[in-house]
Amino acid sequence: MSQCHDSYEAEPDFTRLPIRVQDVMTTTPVSVAPSAGVKEIAQILLEHDIRSVPVTDLGEELVGMVGESDIICRECPSIGHHSLKAFAARLVGADHGWDRRTEGLTAGEIMSTDIVTCGPKELLSVAAARMLSTNIRMMPVVDFGRVVGVLSRHDVLKVFSRPDYEARARIAKLLADPLWAPEGHSVTAHVSDGVVRLTGSVRYPSDAGVIVSIVREVPGVVEVLDRTTAEFPEPKPSFLHDTDWR
Repeated sequence: MSQCHDSYEAEPDFTRLPIRVQDVMTTTPVSVAPSAGVKEIAQILLEHDIRSVPVTDLGEELVGMVGESDIICRECPSIGHHSLKAFAARLVGADHGWDRRTEGLTAGEIMSTDIVTCGPKELLSVAAARMLSTNIRMMPVVDFGRVVGVLSRHDVLKVFSRPDYEARARIAKLLADPLWAPEGHSVTAHVSDGVVRLTGSVRYPSDAGVIVSIVREVPGVVEVLDRTTAEFPEPKPSFLHDTDWR
């Protein structure tokens, strides 16, 4: 078993938008070597309450994934896709012959090599969509072939569980940044249970749309209510003079 010690940020900074995989991933994933035995892998999965683990070589390069189903279904198909706890009960029970049959199996022999991965700088929304479309619970995060973290569904959910005061502070910071928010606005965000109510004024109606789009991307925000007013009507695009069309 090894740990990946690459770190990006000890405390995720969700004021940096858009959110990327590296902002929420687990940066110290558990992994196993190809030579790890079945009993060792099962113990690791149970100890860390996880369903799969990356298999890495000495250079921390990803070579496969091994999970509950790889262990359970390899030599005991009658158990099928039951939980690993059921497998463990069988392993330490009366069927000692099955116990002996598994002693020689290693991660390299039973691992899956058709692996779905993502990169640390990939958009979280894209990685989460891939996770859902392939029906997996965890993806290794790979950078130049090396495992630098893992992204689980639990990691993705953390984005939506931020307290209101954190969301409020991050919205205020973004709205004060001229690189994000339109000029000349005086918008205030009120946050309650993830619902953001925007009040104040903007210069043009389109500026309100920009601000709403920014606020929607802030972790912890579930809905945005725009109650702003525009000081001026939307400026008309400047076209060529009529004489130029003749």
